[in-house]
Amino acid sequence: MAKIKKRSRVTDEIPASSLADIAFLLLIFFIATTIFDVEQGITLLLPGVGGKTTKVNPKNVMRITTDARGSISIDGSPVTPDQVKQITESRLAENPKLIVSIESHPESRYGAMITVLDEVKLAKAPVISLRIKRE
Repeated sequence: MAKIKKRSRVTDEIPASSLADIAFLLLIFFIATTIFDVEQGITLLLPGVGGKTTKVNPKNVMRITTDARGSISIDGSPVTPDQVKQITESRLAENPKLIVSIESHPESRYGAMITVLDEVKLAKAPVISLRIKRE
């Protein structure tokens, strides 16, 4: 008697037995090779405990103030945010010992102070002081 050979059937299913293993390996690969961008914050130099008060010549201080409406002024003269960098750079060229004091009104928007701070940082001011504006 002749042997009857069974034909192997081709199925249209994808074997899913190792699918979880492959997904796990891909996850490990992407986690291991991803580069996370670390943002740099603002470098602050805080005074120590019992720090001394230093008197500064008023000619060496440039006061930038923001009021409750978000208006910006430099030493009492109103300016636009675009002018802050240019004025700061020219004042730094005249006086390398310049200290930039940013005084923000307690009720002003946070964005106004950040805009001024960004412009002063772009002007490469070496010493920046942040204060709350006292009335």
